[in-house]
Amino acid sequence: MGRTGRGLTELYNVPASQIDMLVGSVANGLCSAGGFCAGSAIVIDHQRINGTSFVFSASMPALLATSGSEAITYLQKNPSVLLTLQDNIRAVRAVLEKTEGITLLGHRASPIVHFCLRTQQQSLSATAPTYDYEAEERILQDIVDDTVANGVLITRAKHLRGQEMIESRPTIRIAVTAALTKKEVEKAASVVKASVTRILNRRR
Repeated sequence: MGRTGRGLTELYNVPASQIDMLVGSVANGLCSAGGFCAGSAIVIDHQRINGTSFVFSASMPALLATSGSEAITYLQKNPSVLLTLQDNIRAVRAVLEKTEGITLLGHRASPIVHFCLRTQQQSLSATAPTYDYEAEERILQDIVDDTVANGVLITRAKHLRGQEMIESRPTIRIAVTAALTKKEVEKAASVVKASVTRILNRRR
């Protein structure tokens, strides 16, 4: 997200120096694993002192660290990739926003697109659920299976039920890429749309 891929601070034009701690994922955007924290010397010193055992037990393998570093280098050398990615995100969302029976979630600039089944009372909180979690998961899995059978790979988002303070609705997760053309992602999104329509119509 952001003009050069530097995330929310760049997207909203907020100087990084005004943020106490910057947290980012190396897994989602850079096809590696893990993430990073950055901040003032005071914040980072605190992390180093209090997180030593965690750092040594959960640090990423050298291969994945190198992979993430190379991905950053690639983005710096090929900034046009980010423009292509944003075009593809808009193309995917334009198709899915016209799909009956689902609600798109997340920021419009994010390449990770989630959608859940639409209900009369849309809620992401588990405090007063108005939906059947298991039933929705089964429907979403049917959509995933139908989409995969038609040549497009998507997946249900995996959640730790009972282990999160706020339990999310079951969703399908789509990772938009700059490696495909706009025409290709529009075709893929149309396959997803057709699968959603087909599965939901069967259950009416």
